[in-house]
Parts: sequence; C-alpha cells; structure tokens
Amino acid sequence: MSFKIEGIIDVEVTDAYVAEAKFEAKPGEVNNRNELVQVFYDVCLLLRDKDGNTDTWHGEISSRTGTGTVAHLYRSDLTLQTFREIGFNINNMTELEQQFVAAEDRTIIVPNMVGLKASVTTEKRTFTKRDGSQGEAIQIKYLNAPGGGRSHRLTMEELLSKRGMAQAAPAPAAPAPAPAPAPYPAQAAPAPYPAPAAPAAQPTYPSRPAAPPLPPPAAPAAPGSASPNCPY
Repeated sequence: MSFKIEGIIDVEVTDAYVAEAKFEAKPGEVNNRNELVQVFYDVCLLLRDKDGNTDTWHGEISSRTGTGTVAHLYRSDLTLQTFREIGFNINNMTELEQQFVAAEDRTIIVPNMVGLKASVTTEKRTFTKRDGSQGEAIQIKYLNAPGGGRSHRLTMEELLSKRGMAQAAPAPAAPAPAPAPAPYPAQAAPAPYPAPAAPAAQPTYPSRPAAPPLPPPAAPAAPGSASPNCPY
C-alpha cells in the first residue's frame, strides 16, 4: 500500500536488496562528461511509515550524471551520498558491495540497511496506464535523513520553469576588466667598472761594476839572449 499524502513522511527501511536498474542505458547514451553511460544495478529500499504504508526507493549505481547543481556527479556518487545521509556510512562502491549478502534464493540483500530511519518527500505524479489512460499516484521524490534532510536547491532553469518564464539562460555578467599589471621598477644604471690599476713598478737591480782592464801582454824576449830568470 503506497503512501497516501504528499509531503515529508518519516519512514523506516524494512528491506534492502539489489535489483536490475529501473532505467537502463540507451544505445549510445553519454553523460555530461561525454562518456558512454554504464548502468550496473539499483539498490532498492522498501520504506514503511508508522501507518504501514510502503513504497520502494531506487538508488541507481551507474555512470549517468546528475542534473542541475549536481550535474558534475555520477548517479553512483549521489546514491552513496544519500546512503550516508541516512546513516549508512560507506564511501565508495567497493565498500557498498562488501555489504552485499546472498540470501537463500541467491538474491542479493543488504541486511545492515534494514532498520535505518529516514524521511521521504512525496509528490503526486501522473502516469500512463497499460490501457493508455492517465492515472495518478503519490510517489517518492526524495529520500533524506530523518526529519526532512536538506532542502532541494533550485537551478536557474527550475526557477524559470516554476515562474512560467522562458527557459533562456540569463546573459552572463560582463567580466570585470583584469587589473593592469604593475610596472616593473626601473632598473638602476649599473655602476661603472673601476679603471684598471696601473701595473706595479718593476724592481731595479744595482748595475754590476765594470771589470778592471787586463794588463797588456809582455813583449817576447829577443832571440839568443838568455832570460835573466832562466838558469840555463
């Protein structure tokens, strides 16, 4: 039995399991990063209010990206973020899948999520029945921490849509002119190089005295005469 009212309803997780994704990837579908979308599975939470009304919330695990203010995040990141808000503290897909347990029929359950408290925001939606006629149902729009969690932040497009205005993006404000770069300080003129020092005076040595003149050689003795000093 689904929820009966629109608004914020306190709920409890009574079952948590892994199922085929509600929205499979379309052929050639790409995300906001221009990557081919990969859809792995949904983590489904069966939620029940105090009156016994129930509905199932689907947390998509995929590389599809969000919209609006979360357009830069993968759906997997958004699902894990929601789990942390309701007290299931896992940080990545590896930690999430470590919580998976095979039930007796080999289906995958997440027993540690059973009993968590949360709140849902519901809204009335129209849908097409199998016979082609239109129907209405109150369905879960957001899953939040107990007490309502954070408010949904509106994008500019959502605001314009609610105001019934054309969804033209507002003209971006003209960027402020960039400040002119500060001038470089004037370079001081380089100091002149000092004049080269005069070479040191070479030492002077005293001149050597002139050698005395040699005496003239003695005249040779006359032939036949004995030398006075010769004994013969």
